[in-house]
Amino acid sequence: MFFRSKVGHITLILALTASFLAGCATMRKLDAASILKKTHIEFQELVLDSVDINPNLFEKASDAIKSSLLPNPQVVTMVQNLARGIIESELGKANLSIVLKATSSDEDTLWIRSFTANIALDSVIELPLSLKDSSILAPGENRFVVTTQFPLDKRLFKLNSITKYRIKGVLQVALKADGETVPLEFDIEHPISPEEIKALEDRARETLLSGIINDWVGAILPSN
Repeated sequence: MFFRSKVGHITLILALTASFLAGCATMRKLDAASILKKTHIEFQELVLDSVDINPNLFEKASDAIKSSLLPNPQVVTMVQNLARGIIESELGKANLSIVLKATSSDEDTLWIRSFTANIALDSVIELPLSLKDSSILAPGENRFVVTTQFPLDKRLFKLNSITKYRIKGVLQVALKADGETVPLEFDIEHPISPEEIKALEDRARETLLSGIINDWVGAILPSN
């Protein structure tokens, strides 16, 4: 009888402990959700960081062409086509950074556990975004950088038709680094002026041209 009573007490204590822990987890989720209601995410800027030239771009060139100091016909054709707005195949990738600003009016800090989002450049292309550095969401203004790659193919010359960006995704946050997560969904539209998009296209084209020429020069120079 005593043994049964003792087992009953232990079972009750374990049940109460489990209930308490579950209640704490629920409260933490509610607290995190409350903070998210006071959080606003907005677009700040899009920057072209660099261009990666396709390493196989000159793979089909003959040894004679590679070793010649005369203008490489393949390079000349590519440059002429770029000037005319023609790209026959993907030449590389443009590395883009997007700066987002999250403003929280709460006094508590949240941990950003994961980030999933896409950026749509009108109807030209939709690209996946990656969070550059894991970070926290502190009270006040927070800037965080997400990155993506734009394929340098014929869509490069459709950039001038873009009038807006749209970034849609989910931030998973928690009150602790290992705590239960709560989703913050966001959907941001940002208009872009013709001047801004022309500057982006010109920078991408100039960087691409420079990279193509540098790759060719590197091909004809002897390696150490």
